[in-house]
Amino acid sequence: MTICVFGASRDDPDPGFFRLGEALGEAMARRGHAMIFGGGAHGLMGAAARGCARGGGTVIGVAPRFFDMPGVLFEQSDEMVLTGTMSERKEIMTGRSDAFLALPGGLGTLDEIFEVLTLRALGRDSRPIAFLDYDDYWLGAERMIETAVERGFAGTSVREIYGRFSDPEKCLDYLERGTVR
Repeated sequence: MTICVFGASRDDPDPGFFRLGEALGEAMARRGHAMIFGGGAHGLMGAAARGCARGGGTVIGVAPRFFDMPGVLFEQSDEMVLTGTMSERKEIMTGRSDAFLALPGGLGTLDEIFEVLTLRALGRDSRPIAFLDYDDYWLGAERMIETAVERGFAGTSVREIYGRFSDPEKCLDYLERGTVR
């Protein structure tokens, strides 16, 4: 299975976040999954890529050409796809994925994971989606989704279109059970 991993590109967060990213990548490799991601060498996306590569897994990076500078992209990727825009990057990443997983991240990560959640909620996609959490980072997003349901802005079925986990193995179990492609 090819899992699209969204996550932070910044190196500032608590080291526990990076341990989670590396553990995820290692678990993906151990289970024989390929990782497709935003191509960055830094942040949680870089940590997950390092873990996957270290475990012998396949790592596919997708990044806009303007990121193709020394030290920015993950050089150990098995494949690096360069795009013209961020939108094209997201389209390729999602198009080549069997499942989606969001590590903690900033605005880009929020944009990416909420787009796939929206498509799933609209019935335009059926691939599994998970949030991998550390220190309740994703609790606020889950509360926001719940508030949308409670106030009538989203149907109750949105509660069922994703999972939130703190353990990489349980998260991967969930994604493996939900694969429909």
